[in-house]
Amino acid sequence: MENQDERTSIIYKFTRYKLFLEEKGPLLKEELYHYYHSKKDDRKDVIPRINQVSGDVPESDGPKKVDYIRYDNPYEAYLTAQIQVYEALIPILEQHITFCEDDDDLDLVLESLEHHIYQVKKQAYTDVEDWEQLLDHLPEDRLEEIKINPKGHGDLLLKELIWIRSYEEKWLKNR
Repeated sequence: MENQDERTSIIYKFTRYKLFLEEKGPLLKEELYHYYHSKKDDRKDVIPRINQVSGDVPESDGPKKVDYIRYDNPYEAYLTAQIQVYEALIPILEQHITFCEDDDDLDLVLESLEHHIYQVKKQAYTDVEDWEQLLDHLPEDRLEEIKINPKGHGDLLLKELIWIRSYEEKWLKNR
């Protein structure tokens, strides 16, 4: 029999993570909105900062809808992919919170959530051949440094790709 405290703790952590995503998503949209508009106005010296943003982003002037992400610009690529990830994960977390509340097996719920996160990230980071090739050529110590202390949006993008690869290797090992 599973410990009820453990179940309560997991529900609490899932709920906190969902609330974090609900707060972080709009901030990323605002940051991307300001990035697009500073670029459009040709103000290259302006670096968008979340702290400088005030008010809501008008819905009609929100982030550009794109069929694919341009991965030649790590800043734009990371923000756009993260927005996709945040939006997709909120309903998945709600579903897994419900699984926990319905007394489903915790190990299966955690495994399911991890697999759903993998699917979302894999979808968000499509068409990244150049970045994946870069992973193949980075030394192991640099990869560890990226995992522990990413510096900049390029490293954050690589960290996501490292996580995806690690999950795939773990999943293939367990098959």
